[in-house]
Amino acid sequence: MFTRRQSLMYLGAAALPSVAFGQGKPLKILVGYPAGGAVDVVARHVSEELRSLGYNAIVENRTGAAGQLATEAMLAAPADGSTVVLMPGGNATIFPHVYPKLRYALSDLAPLTGVCSFQFGLAVGPATPAKNLKEFVDWAKANPGKASYGTPGAGTAMHFMGVMFGRMAGIDFQHVPYRGGALAMTDVLGGTIPALATTLPNLITHHKSGKLRILGFTGDKALPSLPGVQTFKEQGYPELQLTEIFGMFASSKTPKATLAELEKALMTAARQPRLIAAIEKLEFNSDVTSSADLALHLKADFDRWGPVVKATGYKSED
Repeated sequence: MFTRRQSLMYLGAAALPSVAFGQGKPLKILVGYPAGGAVDVVARHVSEELRSLGYNAIVENRTGAAGQLATEAMLAAPADGSTVVLMPGGNATIFPHVYPKLRYALSDLAPLTGVCSFQFGLAVGPATPAKNLKEFVDWAKANPGKASYGTPGAGTAMHFMGVMFGRMAGIDFQHVPYRGGALAMTDVLGGTIPALATTLPNLITHHKSGKLRILGFTGDKALPSLPGVQTFKEQGYPELQLTEIFGMFASSKTPKATLAELEKALMTAARQPRLIAAIEKLEFNSDVTSSADLALHLKADFDRWGPVVKATGYKSED
């Protein structure tokens, strides 16, 4: 028999939103990268906002194969809108050109929304005195065989950004792939390699502390937060305007009505002040994109990277 106190507790619990008891719409957000990384952190902030919208959203890390395993797992799940993946757009636009054994195509993915965006940067450490792109090119030409750049991995946008820059600048710019950005950063800061091409947010703190110097970045205009740092475009490389998006995707087999419902919820979540503040703290741009606009961005990037990758002759053995 219920006591008066137990009855009050029961009535109070019944009055709470069902999502608080895990009874909201189930939604699993897959992330192909380790916990604590940028993609994972953004996904967890999105999941928190989705819970207030009636979703029982959880984040699950499926690491491996440069993020491919998470996308494969999403596509293997029932196409009912209960499983989505958050990933960089390059996983859909570059990977098809790089991985001969890739198990998915751009057409298998239904873009839902872009959550945030960012640019890429080229920075140097103590191994070179260059303070801008011209000085780096002059240094590279005066020191044959010494110009190299590290990236978080082969087959990434940063890899091919360096290839494009080297060809446009007329220098022998050797790529040094690392297993993640942290190791590449360590070697640049220590002077083991002269340059690093990576996401701009990963460079800003070290640039402001004076540990490295950002020579240029792929935005379309200078940033107030980086005084004195010009874009590639401003320094004579207009082709190097690149913006990457962290996008949310479902299976293209998902019913259209379900996709529209997910898009509305995700865009609402991504526009919440708490999420915007968290993204800006990571130095990303709060740039919420509709499914249609995200699809257009992905198609343009897919067409852009195809000829670049082909010209390098690079193909992953995986």
